[in-house]
Amino acid sequence: MRRVTALLLMLASSAATAGEADICYSPAASSEAPNKLTASMALDCPLAGHRSLSQLAQAGWSVASAQPVVVDYSADAATHTPRSATAWMVVVQKEAR
Repeated sequence: MRRVTALLLMLASSAATAGEADICYSPAASSEAPNKLTASMALDCPLAGHRSLSQLAQAGWSVASAQPVVVDYSADAATHTPRSATAWMVVVQKEAR
């Protein structure tokens, strides 16, 4: 019985301290142009808003992960050469206070 009570207390305390997470995207860039992630690059985040990495950090968000993702893929109609556009996907988190 004590083990069950201890487990329930641990689960309840972890749920009470859960923070927030958000997935942000940078503007898309064609595959011909370099798309470097910088601290001043504007990111669109559903919860955190339209902010740069620096502004997200000032608002209490921290980066959990960042990776480039393909957001558009097509073939050039004239040359049939593949074209793609990439953006940065940045997962941010904010600890509960």
